[in-house]
Amino acid sequence: MALRMTAFLLIPLILGVSLSRMVVFTGFQLNKNFIASKLCENRDKAWMHCEGKCYLAKKMKEVEEKERKQDRETQKHLVQDSFTPEMFFVFFGNKLTATFDTPYYGRISSGHHADLFQPPQV
Repeated sequence: MALRMTAFLLIPLILGVSLSRMVVFTGFQLNKNFIASKLCENRDKAWMHCEGKCYLAKKMKEVEEKERKQDRETQKHLVQDSFTPEMFFVFFGNKLTATFDTPYYGRISSGHHADLFQPPQV
């Protein structure tokens, strides 16, 4: 059961990683003129020939950080799932609460000297 859950978690994540980068790049290519003229940080510096690549780099970095966060969450869930059993039973039987007959019933012997159990004097 845990292996199926792991597989169902990992397959969309693996596909999502490659698809998210492709979606960002495709969106950049389709809107390249708009991004270069309106959203580019270096649009005033024509000699840099940025043409919106700064915007693309920023978006790719955001996607990469999001992927890292998802990877950490996935790893955390996988560790929790692997160390947590599906059903966790704690059974305290009657043996733990039963009383046992021992030969140590009765009083403490009075053969001990009271001097031994006093704190030392300075």
